[in-house]
Amino acid sequence: MDGAQRVPARVDPWVVVIVVVALVAVTAILLPLFLDPQVAALAKAGIAVMWFGAVGLTLGMSLPVRYRLEDPGFTVRAGLLTLRFAYPDIVRADRVISPLSGPAWSLVRVRLALDGGGWIEVAPRDREGFLRELAARAPHLRPSPRGLADPERVRVARGATAGGGRR
Repeated sequence: MDGAQRVPARVDPWVVVIVVVALVAVTAILLPLFLDPQVAALAKAGIAVMWFGAVGLTLGMSLPVRYRLEDPGFTVRAGLLTLRFAYPDIVRADRVISPLSGPAWSLVRVRLALDGGGWIEVAPRDREGFLRELAARAPHLRPSPRGLADPERVRVARGATAGGGRR
């Protein structure tokens, strides 16, 4: 495949509502303390730092969420964070529904298992289209019941762990 392809992120409105409510709650808790004339100036500075920290970290690490399928690999952008994954490093791409933290505004995701044991979950708007495009760009990945998998490395991993554990 030639060229880069932007992959729109899926956004569940209820997830956005939860984040907005949490930020409003933090504001509702801290604002009266900040406006209280009996609270010391140093305490007010601390309150301001806490508020900007909560809002800044939430927004700075989560907006915007962008995914790109490019020639050298897959790129994830979540706020200030940019992650790049080479296609050969992807061992599995499984359809999941997951509440785990990740660069996604939806629980309907694709978990990319990486060589070396790590993983990342992303939420493309068109999950099946994303898997088709990923398979075209990463020919070592073959269809599997949960999505895509590298048969060689998945088999080796299963063989390595199957004999492990307690005896």
